[in-house]
Amino acid sequence: MKIDIEAYNEHYHQSGKFIDNWQEGIKLLPFNSNPTSAYDKNCGLHGITGEFFRLWDNDGTKPIEDFDISAVRPVTDYLCNQKQMPVAQVKQFILMMKDIMYINGNLNISDSAFLKYLPLMPNDERISVKDRKKYSDGQRKLSNYLYSMLPDDMQNSGNKTIPNLFSKILQEALSSFCGSRDDIKAREYVILPFIKKSFEEDLKWMLKQEESVKVKYLHLFLHFYCCYAIMQTIVMLNSKKHDKPSSPAPFYYILNSEKASVNHEAVIRGWSHQIPKNSLDKLYGKSQALDILNSVLGGNVGFYSDVIEKLNETNFEENRDLCNELLKLYQDEKYKVISRRISEVDSFEKREIDVNSYDEFISTLEMLCTGLQSKSYISRMRKKVIDVMSVRFLQSRRGNYVLVLDNEMLTFLVALFTKSKKTKLEDMYKLFNSYGIHFNRGSRLAIEDYLLKLNLLDRKSDSGEAQYVTVIL
Repeated sequence: MKIDIEAYNEHYHQSGKFIDNWQEGIKLLPFNSNPTSAYDKNCGLHGITGEFFRLWDNDGTKPIEDFDISAVRPVTDYLCNQKQMPVAQVKQFILMMKDIMYINGNLNISDSAFLKYLPLMPNDERISVKDRKKYSDGQRKLSNYLYSMLPDDMQNSGNKTIPNLFSKILQEALSSFCGSRDDIKAREYVILPFIKKSFEEDLKWMLKQEESVKVKYLHLFLHFYCCYAIMQTIVMLNSKKHDKPSSPAPFYYILNSEKASVNHEAVIRGWSHQIPKNSLDKLYGKSQALDILNSVLGGNVGFYSDVIEKLNETNFEENRDLCNELLKLYQDEKYKVISRRISEVDSFEKREIDVNSYDEFISTLEMLCTGLQSKSYISRMRKKVIDVMSVRFLQSRRGNYVLVLDNEMLTFLVALFTKSKKTKLEDMYKLFNSYGIHFNRGSRLAIEDYLLKLNLLDRKSDSGEAQYVTVIL
């Protein structure tokens, strides 16, 4: 395929001027360098769940952000005008509804049919209006990221039976609060195939669980998959260019209750091993290089291995001049932008461009994109990754970032991976490994001790060595 310089000009120029765009040819990560978008511990996990189900159902549902306006009024109107319920009884129903659904100023969900009404942000006066806008934007990006994990033909097959009369009345009343259905939304982000496959299987299992389980754990489920996909995508961006993503990279974890010495596997073979600081510093540049390659090849080609495969369909000599032209164009335009900021260009020297292979073309483009990126982008991108991961999985221990599982997340993941079936302990660890989660011997002993205390681990016989775990949510 011929390299399309015009596609580069279209995506990276505005009114004839170069603009430092990102994710124009392929969308891989649910954030960007823009400081007006953020996600951290202040957001909570519920907002993403609500937005994810609104995207999936696509029935015009609006979040309940003001309980009186968005819930009390439509329910009152429905009961008075459509059901002709006496005013006194309507008032009693509204009081009951508030007791059940509105706790400490926030929406409380009693069954999964109402998850789509969850607002993006909790009602917390400590969060400024400016920050609420930033967090709302960050949550929408993560929700779209999760929505992209769904296969196009997967329908929301959750339990649609309405559990009681109270919920039925609310469902009927709140349906009038819905807006118009949007056009079918595209899956914007490119998701690693092995993640997309397991997400579909695991979500189907989650939606078959009891209502109380879905309401309690779907937030953890979606947050786990968001972090899992981000980690593995970053690893792929840093991997050898010809590698095909077929299985997750291994990360060592510890339990929240454990201590992590400098020699612990969670330190030397965990987060900092697979995603070292310098790789996060180059994240914007590497992503932009891949984005440009996807742009000039028609868009959404994939990771570097897919790009190389696509390029090799055309003899290099047919694309040589175009490869060199693109590299020179980017170097000149980006250098001109960066050179306005003296402190940001002092470590970069312009080079003569003359590449002799596709591999050299790709490595040169990546070198230019990482070498000519703004220093502010480095810190912003690194912070956004750390902020998302630190909500539940990443902690700093004595200056080292380590991946951790708290008791709630551990219990949930055991149930999810084993599908609540009686499973040999060794097989359970293999299932964790299939998601890229590994433990050393000390962490395994801590896990087994925790499961024993909860009476979730048993032996086949008094003398047998085989141990089985059963976790039913």
